[in-house]
Amino acid sequence: MEEIKEQNNRLFLLLSIMIMEFSNAKTESDILQGLLNLVRKVVDIKEVVLVDENKRKIWGRDIDIKRFEEFIDWSIRQSNPVFVEDELGYVGIVPVVKQDRMFGSLIVLLNHQPSMEETEIFKVLSFLSAVVLENIKLYRELEETYNYVNVILNGLPEGIFVYSNGEIKFQNEKFKEENFPDEVLRKAISLSEEAISLRTQRVGEVISGEEFFSITSIPLILGSEVQALTIVENVTESKELERLKRIDRMKTEFIANISHELRTPLTAIKAYAETIYNSLGELDLSTLKEFLEVIIDQSNHLENLLNELLDFSRLERKSLQINREKVDLCDLVESAVNAIKEFASSHNVNVLFESNVPCPVEAYIDPTRIRQVLLNLLNNGVKYSKKDAPDKYVKVILDEKDGGVLIIVEDNGIGIPDHAKDRIFEQFYRVDSSLTYEVPGTGLGLAITKEIVELHGGRIWVESEVGKGSRFFVWIPKDRAGEDNRQDN
Repeated sequence: MEEIKEQNNRLFLLLSIMIMEFSNAKTESDILQGLLNLVRKVVDIKEVVLVDENKRKIWGRDIDIKRFEEFIDWSIRQSNPVFVEDELGYVGIVPVVKQDRMFGSLIVLLNHQPSMEETEIFKVLSFLSAVVLENIKLYRELEETYNYVNVILNGLPEGIFVYSNGEIKFQNEKFKEENFPDEVLRKAISLSEEAISLRTQRVGEVISGEEFFSITSIPLILGSEVQALTIVENVTESKELERLKRIDRMKTEFIANISHELRTPLTAIKAYAETIYNSLGELDLSTLKEFLEVIIDQSNHLENLLNELLDFSRLERKSLQINREKVDLCDLVESAVNAIKEFASSHNVNVLFESNVPCPVEAYIDPTRIRQVLLNLLNNGVKYSKKDAPDKYVKVILDEKDGGVLIIVEDNGIGIPDHAKDRIFEQFYRVDSSLTYEVPGTGLGLAITKEIVELHGGRIWVESEVGKGSRFFVWIPKDRAGEDNRQDN
């Protein structure tokens, strides 16, 4: 019993010394030096050499390792120390192994043959050293991985942060430096919370002043905990570049389109005029009248195109002018409806007018410009009707709302896709469809229409469903509210 108690005391002392020696160890060299100091306190040894799993010396003095290769292999297979007598004295081979993971071997040079107790001490030291070495390697790998990820995240041009439990756990250098506006940060936090609660990616955009910010929040599922990796990017330059490219592309398309639009009536006018000139004596009065009607019709079309271009020029110079006067809108709408009926009839489209309020409906407007708005909307309703559909119609509904006049132009045509509803009022924009290329137009009509309505202090918007038709709403104040003082130059 006394002998067992003494062994236990010695083992306890050994472990205590080991903890003290290893407590400040940060590298393999620190561990090995601590190991050597520990072994020397309990066992009479001359030297310790550490070799790696490939039998290359990584610590200790130079010795001829090849002499011990067979013993090293045998000790590793047995996972037990091997002690042999040598000209240097006794040599111990102690494998540093943990759960079949090989860290290397200790070659211990002793002055005597080790006792069973000392052999067990070497086993314990070998195992504990393997544990510490494994932990140091894992720590180093984690540290290297952390530094590697840090370098990547800090090198990115986007601001990145990790959000969890109501606070930001990590932020890269870009996020710290950028000083994002408060509304951007609020949106980023909101999307982060959504990503965590819904466990799905959330995307958003914020406009702050003249800057655009893109935000993407991705859920990070770490066991039972969910965090959010959120990316905030100032995309103002790319948005502006995208906008300029789009405008440039639309201008190119516009030039090609307007060239075609101008050439068509000019070609017709020239052809019929030449025919009349070359065959004047041979044409009867009826044929001559028919040819002249075509020339007049194409001249009117050409005049409308030129007027539209002039209006666009004024719009660009912010000099589009309106001249208000008191007008009965019932008469104005009837005039526009009557003007479009012949064109609508050629497309088998009925043009209707109804008023939800008693006529007259009076307002201070520019009658020429509002008639232009009505004709443009009615024209579009006719041009974009379904080709072979029965009972095609375009209808103008007159109403009053919020102290102003509400004009609704409704059709049962092809409709407008959702993605195009916000863009149809842009200059040059035409909805990309097969019918678009068959329908004449410059892509300026709705942009000019919107400008005219807004000059009256009003607003215009659209409701539409593809395949079912569209409803354009024009609201204009009855009085002179919002009167614009810009003059035509």
